Amino acid sequence: LFKVYQTCDLANLGRNGMLMELAEKMPQLMALRKAVYSEEFKAFVQEVTGCGELSDQIDCATNLHTQGCHLLCHDDVIGTRKVSYIIYLTSPDEEWTKEN
Repeated sequence: LFKVYQTCDLANLGRNGMLMELAEKMPQLMALRKAVYSEEFKAFVQEVTGCGELSDQIDCATNLHTQGCHLLCHDDVIGTRKVSYIIYLTSPDEEWTKEN
């Protein structure tokens, strides 16, 4: 289905042992997780999608796609899932131009 580098579910970061150490090394990722898991973001998603009430269940991971990485055709249909989305982040070392 894919050739990418993927983290564990972000809900597990910071819980214990090695995942606690990883969380401490990635404060920006932990800040993003806090925002995505917030009630404010949940309300925003409900408003812009019109999907109705969302549960507190969130599946969230990060992926890194390098040259040659890919996803095959697939859908994100999972029994209780109402919404799927992707937040694309770019390298902070590469400045965007008008052409981007």
